Amino acid sequence: MTGSFQFLNLVSANILPFIMVVTRLGTIIFTIPPFRNNNIAPSVKAMFTLAFSMLIFPVVGIELDLMDLNYLEIFMFLASEFLLGLVISFIVTIIFAAVQLAGRIVDLNSGFGFSNIVDPVTQDTVTITSQYYTVLSTTLFFVMGGHRLLIQAAADSYRLISLGSYIFSAEAFQVLARSFGDIFIIGFKISAPIMAALFLTEVALAILSRAIPQIRVFIIGFPLKISVTFLILALTLINTVPYLQGLFEDSFVNVKSFLLLFKA
Repeated sequence: MTGSFQFLNLVSANILPFIMVVTRLGTIIFTIPPFRNNNIAPSVKAMFTLAFSMLIFPVVGIELDLMDLNYLEIFMFLASEFLLGLVISFIVTIIFAAVQLAGRIVDLNSGFGFSNIVDPVTQDTVTITSQYYTVLSTTLFFVMGGHRLLIQAAADSYRLISLGSYIFSAEAFQVLARSFGDIFIIGFKISAPIMAALFLTEVALAILSRAIPQIRVFIIGFPLKISVTFLILALTLINTVPYLQGLFEDSFVNVKSFLLLFKA
């Protein structure tokens, strides 16, 4: 009970640093894909953010007197914490965006692009293969303990960048811009085997139509490409899972090196 009163006194004397901690952690929890869904109530995410902030705040070790700051300085402090939370979330979001892109590329060429479904988690309109890759990556994220690595990365971010010491350098902006290109690179790598198989299927159908004009290639081509897509998806699963696992592990390692670019 005494510890609770001491914590309340600490928060009341440093309300701005506490709000800054809540802002950074809340941004991560509310924007990262595995937790950004309608199945988790916002109140649950808010309570988790508050509980996590209460654990982190006593070790942050910063004091800011709210009365000594103007409105612009307060806004800049909160905005910097919000941006840092977005950066941490973005590094992990790259992988989820890449697998969705890979699914859309496959569906565009396999014929599944004509069939869109509504993702019950995000309420977004997605294609079948894109939803398959999203569920696969989300499941793998929790199986490999990605949620624990995320919490550790968020806690370590306060050791790397303390409250109020954030800067946005030109080098950080360039690295952030190049990270968008990783979405396309990862997406094309994941979809490349299926795209190669579908290309060979198109070539075989073209040769067949020239050799036997009586065969209606359009009628047999659509189910054939779907069958090839399912077959290659199953065969490449043994390589896709380790590849995604390595990407998730590297993403949390990259959080440290990426945040060092923002260190004042």
